Order: sequence, then structure tokens, then C-alpha cells
Amino acid sequence: MNLSTVVSAVARRGFLGAALLVLAACAAGPAIRAGGDGPAVDPNAQVRVALLVPQSAGDPGLQRIARDLVNAAKLAQADLRNADLDLQVYDSRGTFAGGQAAAEMAVANGAQIVLGPLLSVAAAGAQPVAANAGLSMLTFSNNPSVAGPGTYLLGVTPGNAASALARFSLGRGLSRFGVLYVQGETDEVVRDSVIAAVNTAGGQVVSTQAYPYSQQGVSDTVAVLSVALQNAGANAVFLTERSTAGLVADGLRSNGLSAEQALLLGLQPWGGDADTLARPSLQGAVYAAPDPSLLATFQGRYANAYGEQPHELAVLAYDGVAAIGTLIAEARAQGGSPFSTARITAPQGFAGANGAFRFTRDGLSQRNLAVLEVRNGTAVVVSRAARGFGGLGN
Repeated sequence: MNLSTVVSAVARRGFLGAALLVLAACAAGPAIRAGGDGPAVDPNAQVRVALLVPQSAGDPGLQRIARDLVNAAKLAQADLRNADLDLQVYDSRGTFAGGQAAAEMAVANGAQIVLGPLLSVAAAGAQPVAANAGLSMLTFSNNPSVAGPGTYLLGVTPGNAASALARFSLGRGLSRFGVLYVQGETDEVVRDSVIAAVNTAGGQVVSTQAYPYSQQGVSDTVAVLSVALQNAGANAVFLTERSTAGLVADGLRSNGLSAEQALLLGLQPWGGDADTLARPSLQGAVYAAPDPSLLATFQGRYANAYGEQPHELAVLAYDGVAAIGTLIAEARAQGGSPFSTARITAPQGFAGANGAFRFTRDGLSQRNLAVLEVRNGTAVVVSRAARGFGGLGN
């Protein structure tokens, strides 16, 4: 798969799907996992952080994201008050070989922790290099396949969004879930993440249906999808793919699945798409996303510093640098290694610009997400993201 295909997927379907797509297309072998305390790091000295981004990916879209990630990381670095970072940028090129080479250069230059890469295929290349050097890696990917002890996902995973929506639905008395997803191996991974999240929350998945990724494909199959959901008694339906959500919703409603019968759940944020929000079929539907008030604060600060709005993924670099600074500050105050597994995976997590988040020992992230409802063409927060993890299980 070439980079232009990847970038097209990022723009068309949102990064949630594209990140999974890249790794599925590039069969990487099992990676060595890092863990424990890693190399000795003096938190009172300057700490060298390797930032891996696809600067020479050969596509303007990815290169713009790389630039914004670097800008956001520098913005966070300037905000640190009790940590001194030497932030060094390496070009991962958006490929397996590029991620591997960037990580090798970073290790040779004395990196003490790795931030990035962006695409999961590059993360798969960098991961064994970082692990062999005993370095933890906070990747911007949301692909669970690259997560593991010592490799932590900063991206919002499909399961994370599905958990927020499942809990919200159950709170409304809706417990019978349908899942509609695009045909293909990549989206089957997303489907399985949704099923697992629903089961964990205490709901029941009563129907899963796939459709072709095209306007004609949706038109040809949506009547069958609607009937299957109605026959199964689904009262909450996940729409896992962003760009086809409006078409699918139109077809479901016009084929008998009314808003009174089933709540539609967007697995990916719809807030940046005015056309989607304006669809009559999606009025009353909900989706999960980081708290927009927190994100707006970051976006405003970024725009003041750089004169333009950041890409939606730039905030992950801000959160990554801020988390590294928090770990160093804690080590200064409490002793011990700043990048030990115990410290990185501490249950209290981090107060990110994109909302509170924490890492599990298997490398996955848990982000507190808001739920927004589509009303009259706008998105309204109906369930705010918790500011911390006091009320959630560890």
C-alpha cells in the first residue's frame, strides 16, 4: 500500500480507520516488548526525547500532520515547569523501514524515550529497536496491534470510543446493539473491538452487518441492513465508518428503522463535517469525541502561536510531551525512574489537552470521552468527559 492511499484514507475515513489499515496491509512480525524500569534516567538532568514523524512521506497531507505534531510538541515543551527536555525530531517517512531507521538513529543519539511515530506501520518498524534499547515508546497510533508492554498508544482506539457509547446507551435503557461496518479485514478489527466493548459494558450485540465501501454499495445493501436490524430488535446501532455515516443513516431511516426504534451511534467524531451534521437522518444520533471545550483551548493556543488551526491529531503530540514532563516531575519529587512501567501506567493517568487519559500495562490507552448529540445541524454535549479516573475501574 502506498502513502497516497494511506493519506486518502486518513482524509476520507478519519484516522481511526486509516491507522488500522496501514498495519493490516504490512505484515510485521511479532515485536519484542520492552518493560520494567528501562535505562537509568536522571530526572534532574536534561532528558532526551526522540519525536518520530513522517516529515518526508512524499504526500502533503502526511507532511502537514508531521509539521503540526512537531509544533504541538514544542508548544507543550514550552509549558513544562519542572522538567527539562531535549526534543529531537526524526523523520519516520511513514513507512516500516523509515520508522526503524529513525528509531535506530534516535537510540544512537542517546534518546531516553520515544514519542511517535504517527502511522502504525512506522510504529511497527520502530518498536523492536526501542524495545531492544530498553526505551518506552508513546506512539500516536490507535492500532491495538502495535500496543504492548513498553509501547503505549496515544490515539483514541475504536474500543475506547465504543465503550463510551455503550455506557451512554445502557444509561438510556438501550441494551441491544447492532454494528454496521465496511467490508474488509481492517474493519472487521473495528467490529470486533466494538463487540468486546459492548460485552464488557454489559450490553448485547444482536446483529453485525457489513456493506461495500461505495455510494452504490450502500444503496444496494442498506435495505437489507435495516431489515436485519429490525428483525434482531436492535435499539442502538453503531455506524463505525465516518464518511458513509450519512448515507447509511438515510437508508436505515427510509427503510423502516425509525429514530424511536434505534439510536444511531457514531464511532468516529462527526463534529468537523457540517454536511453530516445537517442530515435529517442523523438528528438525535450521538457520537463519542474528546471534550470539545478542552480541545478548543488547545486549538486556540496553537493558533495564537502558529497563526493557523492545527490538524486534529496534533493534540496527541502535546499530550505526549506533557505526559513525559509529568513523569519526570514526579520522579524528581518522589524518586525512582521517570519511565518505569509502574509510573507510566499509574491509575491516575494524565490531564491531557484532549481530556484525561491513562495507559494500561498492555499498552492500550483509556481516554475519557464526551458524548455529543446531533441537534439541528450542530453537536451538543450530552455527557461530559470525566476530568479524571476517580469513578472508573482501574
